[in-house]
Amino acid sequence: MAQVTLSVGGLSYTVGCQDGEEDHLKALAASISQRLEEVRRTLGPRGDGEAMFLVSLLMADDLYEARKKQMTDEERSLVERSRQIEASCKQTAGRLADAADIAASLLSRVEEGLRPSGSAAAAGEAAAGE
Repeated sequence: MAQVTLSVGGLSYTVGCQDGEEDHLKALAASISQRLEEVRRTLGPRGDGEAMFLVSLLMADDLYEARKKQMTDEERSLVERSRQIEASCKQTAGRLADAADIAASLLSRVEEGLRPSGSAAAAGEAAAGE
């Protein structure tokens, strides 16, 4: 188990951590220090205790908002299922459009077959004239 010394607000704290986690903890402490300096600039010469409380409150709010935005496994599953259904609908729509084109083509052929041809129409007129 490793130990790392962290500096926050001019004070040093030595904490234990898993080996390899030292840099992560230093980055967290730097983030807290940065927020603390921002709060101190905003509050002016108030006490460190109040400033640290406000930093804690701000960071807790950040965490709350991040958790609120995080999707659950069920939500991720539903989004994936929705994407699959959408892709299936697009594929079906394409197939229906192809089928409509084929039906229109067949209808045209049937209608052409039902029209009297030029020679049949002439023969019918000739027979009517006699």
